[in-house]
Amino acid sequence: MRLSILFFWLIIACKPEPADVPTSEDQIDYSTMNLSVTKMALVGKAQKEALKWVDYQNLITGLENYDHSITTTNELIEHLDKMIALKDGAFYDQTILSRILVLKTRLSIYKSYLGYRIKTTEDLQRKYNDIITALDQLTDQMNWFKNEFESNNKETLEDLKAILDPDQV
Repeated sequence: MRLSILFFWLIIACKPEPADVPTSEDQIDYSTMNLSVTKMALVGKAQKEALKWVDYQNLITGLENYDHSITTTNELIEHLDKMIALKDGAFYDQTILSRILVLKTRLSIYKSYLGYRIKTTEDLQRKYNDIITALDQLTDQMNWFKNEFESNNKETLEDLKAILDPDQV
């Protein structure tokens, strides 16, 4: 009997303490942080083509409604995966694909950091601002590809056709 009481007392004494539940003081207030907003907008042909690209529109809408949770970050990464998988779209170009991969990497880093127990608002702000910078670079690349690169290629092709003998065309 004494042995069982001693054993019971040891079990209770060695019971681990309950995990710390974060209080409202430990929560990060995103409204007080100086988070960047995108500085780039799609224009011209790029804007017209991007309106047809559902996965890109879902990404932009997801970022507008972003709540800084791991679940929402995973949804944004899924939109980027769908954008990468699109092989025959209007924006299928290696430079755009690389910008999408950079944005995906930045979102993955941010998602990982959201899982940390101890994080500073400065680091969180910097990592989120890196996401917005990557989005601006993607937008700039999409503008360049549709509005300048494709237009220059068409003009060059027309110039070459004009040089050729009309009977050969």
